[in-house]
Amino acid sequence: MPPMRFPKLRTRLIVILAVLVALPPIGYALWWQQAARAVERGVLAWIDQQRANGGLADHGGLSVDGFPFTLRAALEQPHLATRGAEWRGARLVAEAAPWDVTHVTLSLPGEQRVTLVQAGQPPLDVTARGGGGGLAVWTMNGTLENLRLSFTDLTAQALNLPLPIASLDLSAAQPNTPPDTNAATGLTIGVTANGMTLPDSAPSSLGRDVKRAELSARVLGRLPQPEPVSLSAWSRDGGTVQLDRLALDWGPLAIALNGTLALDGELQPQAALTAEIHGAPAALNAVKPMMRPNDAAMARTVLTMLSRPTGPGGAPVLTTPVTVQNHSLFLGPLKIASVPRVVW
Repeated sequence: MPPMRFPKLRTRLIVILAVLVALPPIGYALWWQQAARAVERGVLAWIDQQRANGGLADHGGLSVDGFPFTLRAALEQPHLATRGAEWRGARLVAEAAPWDVTHVTLSLPGEQRVTLVQAGQPPLDVTARGGGGGLAVWTMNGTLENLRLSFTDLTAQALNLPLPIASLDLSAAQPNTPPDTNAATGLTIGVTANGMTLPDSAPSSLGRDVKRAELSARVLGRLPQPEPVSLSAWSRDGGTVQLDRLALDWGPLAIALNGTLALDGELQPQAALTAEIHGAPAALNAVKPMMRPNDAAMARTVLTMLSRPTGPGGAPVLTTPVTVQNHSLFLGPLKIASVPRVVW
């Protein structure tokens, strides 16, 4: 008897197997398309939200691509302006793995420019010709948890005085939920600038090269909006800024401060800080031409009294309180500068 053949059954089995093999890629492709549309809708919704809040948000085009292993959103010529700040960029690219959209790699190729404006003060322009990049980490509920950005080949400029900066690193972090007490941290920020070159008019005793400037601070309490009503409520509730480190490494001068910042009843800055200063005599020589002879002599006496050697044969170090109150900056008992009024 000849063997039995089942051509129709064989064909059906082949079709079923082909469908089973094709289903996962097709399903993944459909899912990726849905995710890409969700990213596009999210970006456009965020732009609409900024406009609804009174800000300016614009761009020269939005695209989403990267199939199959990346979700990539690119904004051409992004332009964002809020109260007192404006950003214009050549391009912004955000990339994430489709299976982990909480970690977003940021790329900012081409020139990026930020302008900061304070009433009564000249605008400050910061331009990064080398572009930059970084990483944003989001929680599953849509809160930006951590942001890190790095830029190279920058120039900061105010009053037509350019300040070249080799590199600038920025960071910000906030908790998943707003703090419920004024002792808890609502926002942590960090700024580090390396390789700054001052104008020719810089004090000759300190030189033109600033090796490093660093800021690390924490906003305590629920984060306020940069407007008088919100800031006033935050300040009345006991909100403060904990300055963990403010440091400058400039020629023979090395200074590091820490302490507490707050706002007075007129929303003007107050500070109670402690400073550790290396190279204080050189700093005094640098500012001496701007001081009255009696003030300069008193300052030298105060420096001599407060300075202590770092060890046998070591250079003296000055540890002293630094305060800001009534629009004035004091180093110990000595007023060394006036503080401009902040207009919110």
